[in-house]
Amino acid sequence: MVSTTSTIDLLLPSQPVQGKRLYLSSAVIKSAKEREINLKENVSLKEYLRYIENNVFPVQIYLHNGNIKAYEVPLAAHSKTAGTIIVLFGRWNYRDFYYGTKHDLILDQNTERRPDVDITPKRRPRPPAAQAPNSNGAPYPTMVIEIGLSQSLPDLHRASILYFNARTTIQLVLAIKIFGVRAVTDPVTNITTNTIALIALLYNRTSNTPLIPTKVISFGSANPDTNTENYILNRMGVPAANFTGVGRSDRNNNPFPPCNGPIVPIYLLNIPGTILFDGVPPNLLPQNQGFNATGAPIMPLQGFAAGFNLDLWEIQLAIRDQLDI
Repeated sequence: MVSTTSTIDLLLPSQPVQGKRLYLSSAVIKSAKEREINLKENVSLKEYLRYIENNVFPVQIYLHNGNIKAYEVPLAAHSKTAGTIIVLFGRWNYRDFYYGTKHDLILDQNTERRPDVDITPKRRPRPPAAQAPNSNGAPYPTMVIEIGLSQSLPDLHRASILYFNARTTIQLVLAIKIFGVRAVTDPVTNITTNTIALIALLYNRTSNTPLIPTKVISFGSANPDTNTENYILNRMGVPAANFTGVGRSDRNNNPFPPCNGPIVPIYLLNIPGTILFDGVPPNLLPQNQGFNATGAPIMPLQGFAAGFNLDLWEIQLAIRDQLDI
């Protein structure tokens, strides 16, 4: 069988456009659907930024300690999940935040990444030029969201904690891991049903352990498998009490309810308002929790501190619809 080859113009900074190219075989592109792969080493931040301004990749890439890595194949379920999250946040409060996608954020001297979603208070002051996230000098977002479809959970975790590098002022990272579709056959009816495991992980810079998620919620239609549970509990170090949801049990060994409808309390992921508004001068903080569809405030003075409850059921619906489950 003849294999196809994808050509990606990864140009060395000292070479003209006609110079050396990096050729990635179909096997290499396929491997990026399962794990991160290194495309090139010893690349400066300046060189990388110049490259991504003028090139398009069939996979998502980022720069980490001078290494260009491919980590995710962008598919519909990935983008629709990001869009759903933006709509849900915007429904809560569209006046006080900018919601963006795929903005370049400098995280360290030779590290740069584009989160799937970034959320920035409109009144957050601009930082000194040397500490800005990009060339336009805007402030860092207070929250970023990463969605992993082809990206593995370990790679997603390692990428998420990069946002808390000393240079940044990012306060919250939400990671959503979408696992593969499972076909389950009922032994009695012989009917096969497709299910999926989904995990939400919230990282909080103000936590005593910011590199360990403060909340992990399983919210799919299938339980997480044993390897996933072991990685979250034993490798990531998440306390068992902080890992809840589908397939998990509370401290009394009672199973948590399924994520099968809206506004189920265990699947309302609270995003702290005071942290979302980090850095905003007190006199510029909002006077309410948010606004309804008519533009009227929905909470009294300073109610924004209660934050936003992100309904994970809505995200599950969007993912299942895109994957035809």
